[in-house]
Amino acid sequence: MRRGAAVLALLAAGGSCRRQPPPPWSDASPHGVTYVAVAPGVQLEVLDWGGTGPNLVFLSGLGDVAHGFDDFAPQFRDQFHVVAITRRGYGASTRTPTGYDLATRLRDLTVALDSLNIGKAILVGHSMAGDELTGFAGAHPERVLALVYFDAAYDHSVLNDLIGGYPQQPPAPADSASPRAFQRYQLVTFGMLIPESQIRATEVFDAAGHLRSDVTPGTVDSQMLAGAGHPDYSKVQAPALAIDAVIDSAPQMFPRWSKFNDSTRAQGRRFAAKIMAWGSDQRAIFRKAMPAARVVELHGANHYVFYSNRNDVVREMRAFLGTVASGGQPSAVSHRQAR
Repeated sequence: MRRGAAVLALLAAGGSCRRQPPPPWSDASPHGVTYVAVAPGVQLEVLDWGGTGPNLVFLSGLGDVAHGFDDFAPQFRDQFHVVAITRRGYGASTRTPTGYDLATRLRDLTVALDSLNIGKAILVGHSMAGDELTGFAGAHPERVLALVYFDAAYDHSVLNDLIGGYPQQPPAPADSASPRAFQRYQLVTFGMLIPESQIRATEVFDAAGHLRSDVTPGTVDSQMLAGAGHPDYSKVQAPALAIDAVIDSAPQMFPRWSKFNDSTRAQGRRFAAKIMAWGSDQRAIFRKAMPAARVVELHGANHYVFYSNRNDVVREMRAFLGTVASGGQPSAVSHRQAR
């Protein structure tokens, strides 16, 4: 995805016609923004939507920031105190030369929660944040009320090798003209509905609104992947809900499949086959290691399950958290088709 963004930026830079500056933009999500110090010279951005009840803490996936939950998290304020944290290196949080291994990320999370006076919490993590959910729950079982994995209960240590075969996507030159245009590009090319606030927090746009670069260099992503470690579910005591996007075919992964040539389609099939095999193996490992966890498999869903299957995810979360609050035992596995 970063390669695609770079291509778009180069194409956009070639234009010579003048444009009027875009109108001022503001983040409409109803959150406050604060920063907490987690190490000398290191601050993490925290979004707080308010609400009363148990603490519900959202953690982002690789390359993402807390603003990725801007359009999703606020709906839980009726029953929870809702916050989201941007890990170091991304968005408005401090970028450091090192500190992206799992052990450091767990220390950052622990200090951040302490600074926010959050003693116990329900942790909700997307994608690679699953590592932090599992690690924190194992290290601090007394502080975790429940875990919710958004396509996140996987071993991400091999992810760098897996994504190496991702096929090159068709560039869309006009889609680098503004944050909203880039948002559309992400949707039609990768099937990801990313809030504009996250796009503005993770990408650099010039005064005319053209995409120029990523806020976070790829070296940070590489360190995250290299320091992922392996999830140890045996130490997790908290109730858990895993909502997984299940890939059933290569065309499902690539919204622009009809535009691929034969060579790109062959590459896409090979990539999809690897991802499907890895995902199936990982889900089996999770179910065996955590037999009491509830696993919801959404066939046809996008990796950003909380947007592609918003209604399913909200329903499953509320049912699960309601069961946890009442002291009941959630059922183990559910299979659903994407809607």
